[in-house]
Amino acid sequence: MIQRIQSVYLFLVLVFTLLFLFFPLGSIDTGTDSFVIKTWGVSPDSEQIIGDYNNLLGFISLVMAFIVMILTVYITLQFKNRVLQIKLGKINILIHMIMVVSAFFYLDTLKKGIEVFFSYGVAIIFPLLSMILILMANRAIKKDEELVRSADRLR
Repeated sequence: MIQRIQSVYLFLVLVFTLLFLFFPLGSIDTGTDSFVIKTWGVSPDSEQIIGDYNNLLGFISLVMAFIVMILTVYITLQFKNRVLQIKLGKINILIHMIMVVSAFFYLDTLKKGIEVFFSYGVAIIFPLLSMILILMANRAIKKDEELVRSADRLR
């Protein structure tokens, strides 16, 4: 059912993924200018400082975020098939891991060639929180499945 606690957890995963897209992954401070790094790129006037950077990893993070959002909505709507929900939750965690690793490598390639101050942004935390919420949702789904199976045994 949609009104279960796992639906709340999965809704929060969707919210955290949206926040991952809109909050900064990091920031670069040159002393005179400050640039914000987001999933879809760096501000345009920072090209002179960063130079040629690999934007493919940022694109991978962006695509994985959209896949996570679609998969999370699909998992929520599959409330009648709890075993499939658990399997898709595990796949969602794997996609989150790919998203986090690509975001870290993206930031690492950006900060490698520059001699300025770099700091991580708040958006790096959101996929990690989402993975915890997916684990909690999977646990709640397993409890529901065990409850249904125990009721079937009594009949």
